[in-house]
Amino acid sequence: MKRILALILAGMLVFSLAACGGNETAETTTAAPETEAEVIDETDPVADVTEAASDAVDATEAVSGTEESTAAEETTVAESTVPAIAAAPATTEEILTLYNKTINDAYAAKVGFNKERYTDNETLNAGFLLKTFGDLIYSFMGIGAENKYTMDVTKGQWESDVPHHYLRKSSLTAADLTSANCTEKNGQYTIVLKVKDGTSKASKSEKWTKAPIDKCGICVGDADKSYFDHKTAPVIYSAIGEVLSSAVIEESYSNAKVVAVIDAATGHLVSLTVEFDIDVVIEAAGGGNATGTTHIFYRNFKY
Repeated sequence: MKRILALILAGMLVFSLAACGGNETAETTTAAPETEAEVIDETDPVADVTEAASDAVDATEAVSGTEESTAAEETTVAESTVPAIAAAPATTEEILTLYNKTINDAYAAKVGFNKERYTDNETLNAGFLLKTFGDLIYSFMGIGAENKYTMDVTKGQWESDVPHHYLRKSSLTAADLTSANCTEKNGQYTIVLKVKDGTSKASKSEKWTKAPIDKCGICVGDADKSYFDHKTAPVIYSAIGEVLSSAVIEESYSNAKVVAVIDAATGHLVSLTVEFDIDVVIEAAGGGNATGTTHIFYRNFKY
């Protein structure tokens, strides 16, 4: 009986302990869902969505900002590869500085070019001299379409040939001009200079020239040369003086205009045009008077 009671008590004790263990497990199991519920309750679904949307906006702005920054950098790089063209000079001094430098650089480089010169609108009030020597004088002065002068000069020809046909250095000053203008368009500067009138005189005992146009770079000199662009009185006298030493020659020009087109990026001449009206009076053996408009073109420069 004692053994039986002992076994019964032991079994009851086991069941009691099992029951207690079961209760603790149930309580623990029950407590877990309550904890999870509290965590879920503390999380605001609306806040989560708003925060996610905000993060998406921030990400989009970050990407957009990067793209804008990249685009700006690409634009800056692209702009930096385009040669900057300086604004056209405005004052007479600035314009002359550009003009003189351009002509003198071309002279120093001994550039190649094509030159054409003719004098049209000619009139002739002929005395005995001009009736006798008119054709010769007209030819020498380049008056008339039949006396048009053209010359192709290659770069380097200056080195092997005497310096006729070629440009001269420019030394124009503000005192030589009535106006100066410069504009910039399509990467080119166009300079327009209005040059003051000039005159010259020559005889056996007197020779002088006051001709601002001769300082602009055209081919000029003081001897008997048919290729000179401006025939002054001393040049004409040099041509006929041996035959008519008693001649007195007065020459004048007016309405002189110089137009130079310059490549703004390189500073090279594109073209040079010079025009002026001439009036020549020859007093000898009946004398006479000749007038016309001279046009001089320098083009196709090769540096």
